[in-house]
Amino acid sequence: MKKLQIFIFLLLFNIPLFSQIKEIKGDTIYWYKSNIEFQKKLDLKNFKKSSDEFNFRFRNHGQVIEISKNNNEFYGTITNFIYHTKKVKNNKTETLSNKIILPAKQVENIYNIVQNSKILELPSDNNIENWSQGMDGITYIIEHSDKKIYWLKKYWTPSSQDSIPEALIVLDLVKNLSETLNLNEEYASFKNTLPKYGCYNSGGISNMCYLSNSLELGYSGASKLPLGFYSAYSAIYLGKSKINGNTSLQYNFNNDGFHHLNLQLSKWNVFYKNLKITDYISYNYQNRILNIDNTKNKFENHQMKYGLNLKNNLGIGIGLDYLSKNYEKIGGHLFVNKWFSKSNISTTLSASIFESQLNYKTEIFKSINFNNSFLINRIAIGLTYENFMNYKDLYFNIRILI
Repeated sequence: MKKLQIFIFLLLFNIPLFSQIKEIKGDTIYWYKSNIEFQKKLDLKNFKKSSDEFNFRFRNHGQVIEISKNNNEFYGTITNFIYHTKKVKNNKTETLSNKIILPAKQVENIYNIVQNSKILELPSDNNIENWSQGMDGITYIIEHSDKKIYWLKKYWTPSSQDSIPEALIVLDLVKNLSETLNLNEEYASFKNTLPKYGCYNSGGISNMCYLSNSLELGYSGASKLPLGFYSAYSAIYLGKSKINGNTSLQYNFNNDGFHHLNLQLSKWNVFYKNLKITDYISYNYQNRILNIDNTKNKFENHQMKYGLNLKNNLGIGIGLDYLSKNYEKIGGHLFVNKWFSKSNISTTLSASIFESQLNYKTEIFKSINFNNSFLINRIAIGLTYENFMNYKDLYFNIRILI
């Protein structure tokens, strides 16, 4: 008697569970399993278990539209999503998303669009005659359910199906949903909130990558100032703000109290930012205590220049050089740079011209680039010769780009 009571209790307990089991139709070989994982990742509704009288979901690259109807009540959302890889060298991907709750009246409009579109009557594309398949393009995924049946269907690039009647039904639905819900504008607004680094993918074969902010560290030494270091940081974005900036610091010294400090701040794409020409503005501060004829000489100068990066990897610049402290001179400043891409060699010549004085510096750097499997991106080795106020020195540099 006790066993019978337990059996009856379990049977009664499971009646509502059995009533929720639905027949699954459509493309269930691969897409059903992957779709379950996708639902969990974006916290989407489980149509298979839902008791609502009607559910509908439309997915394209980067967006999911989901609506439900039950007892004449409407509910719907737009979920924007994108896959983000923080670093090019890192295969770890995170999914970023946001969810927009739609007004009930707008959901009702979408419900009517779906009901009038004949999309609910279409089979999945693998059951449509002459529907071609491919690797690129876009795959639209449609899901809908009632209280008894759950459908999962896919449609690969209907725009490439040579006016197959079923493809036109899908295209009309895509157009109506996009226009009614302003899907392009909503997705653009979502992307504007994303961090401006790493690589992004909306589900297709193409990635959009931001040039990563870079840190460069190294040794800088000279024949008369053998100790020193070099550091530089370049950033296109800081957070969500676009700065297109660079700062570098080079410091050379010896054990006798002499030194050369060189600080530079730069900003590029000031007025020009096309493929043929870019520009930049740069401020350079230098502080020196030098041994000239066994005398300690103090120098301080400020350089401000504007430059252009032209085609064929040629850069030119012009500006002013203000020599302060005990000299109080203002002169013109010229700059030219040439990058030889095949040999990865960079050459630079700069000069400041005062009334009776010519200060100049020439340098050459050889870069060695590494592939993505290395922890470092590049090593640059360079020589610099400088004649400043008749003080001549030869510098050696080695820089590592991280």
